[in-house]
Amino acid sequence: MAWNEILNHEPAFERFQRSIDRNRLANTYLFVGPPGIGKRTFALKLAQSLLCESNNDSPLMPCNQCPGCQQVVAATHPDLILVSRPAKKSIIPLEAFIGDKEHRRQEGLCHAIGLKPFRGGRKIAIIDDADYLNQEGANSLLKTLEEPPPMSLLILIGTSEQRQLSTIVSRSQIVRFDPLSQSQVLEILNSKSIIENEDIPLTELANASAGSLSTAALLSDSDCFEFRRRLFQQLATKDPGQNEFAKAIIDFAESAGKENSLRRDRLILAADFAITFYRQWILTITQAQVDPDRVDPYLVNITQEAFGDSAEDINQTLDQVARCIERCSDMQRQVRSNAGFANIVETWVRELGWISRGTTTPAV
Repeated sequence: MAWNEILNHEPAFERFQRSIDRNRLANTYLFVGPPGIGKRTFALKLAQSLLCESNNDSPLMPCNQCPGCQQVVAATHPDLILVSRPAKKSIIPLEAFIGDKEHRRQEGLCHAIGLKPFRGGRKIAIIDDADYLNQEGANSLLKTLEEPPPMSLLILIGTSEQRQLSTIVSRSQIVRFDPLSQSQVLEILNSKSIIENEDIPLTELANASAGSLSTAALLSDSDCFEFRRRLFQQLATKDPGQNEFAKAIIDFAESAGKENSLRRDRLILAADFAITFYRQWILTITQAQVDPDRVDPYLVNITQEAFGDSAEDINQTLDQVARCIERCSDMQRQVRSNAGFANIVETWVRELGWISRGTTTPAV
């Protein structure tokens, strides 16, 4: 894949181009932005560029032919360390950073990145799913972050600075990535075999994707696509807990499978959908001008019908909606650290109703 095939991330490319031209490449970067927009792809292309053995004249233009380039693509380069959250796990295990109990500090990322480069001239580590770093895992990285080995580069990939521990953020250069436009999502969906089930038109998936390919892929499941619409309808009533909708959310989570990790991911996705709804509510009541290529017509229509002619105090409503978004983020944190999903969801939808109606206690 060439750089020009990584859509929408020209600012990040230009930033790294300037850093390399000035010989000011940092040791640690934190890539933040919504999931499914190409952050990992960008990180791997950057690693390929830096480990390329034939691009001395153009450091950010990998040849794609040399052994170094091919080994990065195959994830077999001896100087490239890849860490991510294992399937069915809720966190990245400590062993990924410092080895298991029998091999503490003799294996794992922190050991490997300190070794002399084998052939690439530098060691590069990419931590995907950095949102799932716990305190113990982050602490194991502290020495590496504070005293990075010579010619090393560490890239962490997450969704936002707020989801990262302060020890990570304070020691990293932040690189922000924007969502794709709907036309870019549609272009990629049409050109690659990402969607297996095409019961839902690709245009509708792109519109609902919020600029994320991974979200588009999830929504290709018709049950997921329909749940998202039902959730929007419930939220528009300002009483999402009515009609036992909390049970519908739990059913949506349980339909993912028996593993708690799969159910946890579904609930986090439901909260992401809710955050998307509340952000559109803000755009609706403020009458903000938004690029039509970045909004979902279905969601626009729902919020227009529910709130477009509202005579409520805008500042007060904005505060309530902001609190709803914050409550959704709180719910995601609870789900990640707790297995009592039913109580979490019931409390979540009930409190979203209270907040969105401007009350802090149940109506009598």
